[in-house]
Amino acid sequence: MRNESCRKCGNDLEVIKSCSFCDKPIQYRCNKCNYETDEQTHLDCFKDSFEKELEKLPHVN
Repeated sequence: MRNESCRKCGNDLEVIKSCSFCDKPIQYRCNKCNYETDEQTHLDCFKDSFEKELEKLPHVN
């Protein structure tokens, strides 16, 4: 997700949440009006984390 200005007031946004897999920003908040962006999902990170969770499941023979 690219860093952009607040859609409500035009102020700069700060990162409030990062991807737990790649550590890139996935959600921002405006310091001035407290507007929060929607949380973004990195498709590749989601796929990789999903595959890792599947590996944890017991295998059926």
